[in-house]
Amino acid sequence: MFRSSILTQLRFNLFVIDMEVVRSVWKKPVLLYKIGLRASLRNRYITKACSSSTSKIPKKDFPLRHNDVQLTNSDVTIVGENDATFNALVSTEELLAQIGLAREFATDSKVEHPYVDKLKRVQMILFDLSHAISKPIPGKSKSFESKHINDLEEWIAEYANQLPPQETYIIPGGGKACSMLHSAKAVCKRVERNVASLVEDGLLNKEAQIYLNKLQSFLLTTSRIAAKCDQRTENIYIPRVEVEKNEEK
Repeated sequence: MFRSSILTQLRFNLFVIDMEVVRSVWKKPVLLYKIGLRASLRNRYITKACSSSTSKIPKKDFPLRHNDVQLTNSDVTIVGENDATFNALVSTEELLAQIGLAREFATDSKVEHPYVDKLKRVQMILFDLSHAISKPIPGKSKSFESKHINDLEEWIAEYANQLPPQETYIIPGGGKACSMLHSAKAVCKRVERNVASLVEDGLLNKEAQIYLNKLQSFLLTTSRIAAKCDQRTENIYIPRVEVEKNEEK
């Protein structure tokens, strides 16, 4: 009798435990549903409030400063969509910086470099070129004064008379100013290639490309003048065959 009462009590306890388990399992999804519903309503309210507040803010076209050239957001979009224009603009700005650094190296030298003012004038002309590239007019090429080309030719002739005949190839080096002018010459070659596509499309006239071609010769000649001013020896490229011949002798 006592054993049967214990079994009955155990069965009742197990029944109670099972009911608690069922009740907890049933409550859990309901609780999760309520939490998810509250989060969804809260997010919807925040999104609606943000959209209504931002719609009241007027849109403005903020000008972006591009060195001394003022560009608006619309101009930047146009430039970004045209790879040829973008590459020409960026490479021109890089050339400007390279020449500026070469000018600073020449100014810091113990000896006066006679071409410093000419480099500054070249930078001014490149600024004008950069402005023409950044604001292209379809079907109409921007004019470029041929006078600038004549100035470069005169400067090249002036400095060439002060130098010995140029060897086949000069290895970049010969002081900070000289090395930076060699670097500027290499960048100028890339600018000419980028501008050539704009000339073909009629966005720039041919004189701009000719000027950049002459500028490479001017920068090379000026680099030799820089090495001479700093009393540095030019490094001449000697082919390997000639080196081997000299070693045999």
